[in-house]
Amino acid sequence: EIMYVFRSRVYSEDEIVFKYYQFIDAQSEQEFDSYMNDMAEMSLYDTGVTASFGDQLLTLSTCDYQEKNGRFVVVAKKVTTKE
Repeated sequence: EIMYVFRSRVYSEDEIVFKYYQFIDAQSEQEFDSYMNDMAEMSLYDTGVTASFGDQLLTLSTCDYQEKNGRFVVVAKKVTTKE
């Protein structure tokens, strides 16, 4: 399920901003929630889909030429079907 869709860019190392591409694996629920909040603030749409600590996420990122080093990002949550 699609959770977030947003535009971003690749920042220089000294810029202190949320860098979605540096997030790999949350070590705590607090870290995970912080990451989710940052993406929700950037999201272009409210999909109503949320994730919980331990859920598996997929991040797709492609070039966005609206700005230098721009990125267009889609974040989805893995959904399992019950048999």
